[in-house]
Amino acid sequence: MCPDSESDADDQGRTPTPKAFRSENLEFCSYNSEEDDEFFHYIQTSSSSIINWCASTPRPMDLNFTSRVAKHLQRRSHLFVIIYESDRAGEYRPIGTLFLKSSHRDMVHHRCSKLEVSIRKEHQHYEAEAINWALNWAFNSANLHRVEVNIPSWNLRMGKLCDEVGFHTEGERKECYFKDGEWWNEVNMSMLKKDWKERQAQTKK
Repeated sequence: MCPDSESDADDQGRTPTPKAFRSENLEFCSYNSEEDDEFFHYIQTSSSSIINWCASTPRPMDLNFTSRVAKHLQRRSHLFVIIYESDRAGEYRPIGTLFLKSSHRDMVHHRCSKLEVSIRKEHQHYEAEAINWALNWAFNSANLHRVEVNIPSWNLRMGKLCDEVGFHTEGERKECYFKDGEWWNEVNMSMLKKDWKERQAQTKK
């Protein structure tokens, strides 16, 4: 599942995930097209992903199309991972995807990135944990300065979650999305490294 290891494979033949790519309940593994194409296709075409995030013109998507999307994300992201849930029995199951989009080469010196996370509906209680792990990786490992999320205004749940995690609302792009016969705004939120570090210091008190 995950190619890197700090120790030998366990009794099941599974390679342990480095601590840097684990949180309390989750593991974050690099995308492998042979293993993960079908799951990525499921996530991209699931009703919860379409309802919560999809602003594209709705049309059927086959495995070939979503595989090309995944390869694009691999090329254009600081980080693109499959999220796995680990339980007490040592079983691992894929539950979502997460990526931090990289800037054009002429803009990388600004050290900004856009975060997106998609998790199966029945596991969405892990979204905050996944986002917090991504922020830790972004600021402590990739030395990014700013992470932003752009949320369609119909996705009220994600907007509330990002606010609780500590993102600041910067503004809205008015009526830039057309969906289900209505015009919707895009809510722009961000987290700066200094704000994240301050928030981390407060939680440790």
